Amino acid sequence: MSSKSSVYHIKFQVVDLEPENCHIVVKAKIDGHPLNIVLDTGASHSCFDLSFIQNLKPDINMEDNDGLNVGVGASDFESKLSTIHNLKLGRFLLPDYDVVLLDMSNINKAYEAMKKPLVHGIIGSDFFVRYRAVIDYDQKTLFITKPAGERVN
Repeated sequence: MSSKSSVYHIKFQVVDLEPENCHIVVKAKIDGHPLNIVLDTGASHSCFDLSFIQNLKPDINMEDNDGLNVGVGASDFESKLSTIHNLKLGRFLLPDYDVVLLDMSNINKAYEAMKKPLVHGIIGSDFFVRYRAVIDYDQKTLFITKPAGERVN
């Protein structure tokens, strides 16, 4: 295995929600199924929509998340811990990625009301730190680095 790090370039789009209010969204796939994922540097951990993942992977292993769940606009909410297999962002494949699963229906109701595509997940700071991610707004590109020796793609 090579000891060199690899840098991946993933194009994103800026989705305007309201004047001066937007999300950065990347296209992704799980086992070939397309997803829309919000890049959120303020999220402490990557999250995916519980019902979407359960429909996509009915036999997915989940465990209760006994930790404190805190989100903007919610003081406490239920979540599950799981591992998503074969998450692909561009050419960057994560064979096993630990995530939090939670109800994202409120986000998607808002997106639907604004006639925006549904959101299937949120990539959080855990990902940005681990993969030394850089968001280049001019190029609309997310740069991520696979650490040397780590099994991805």
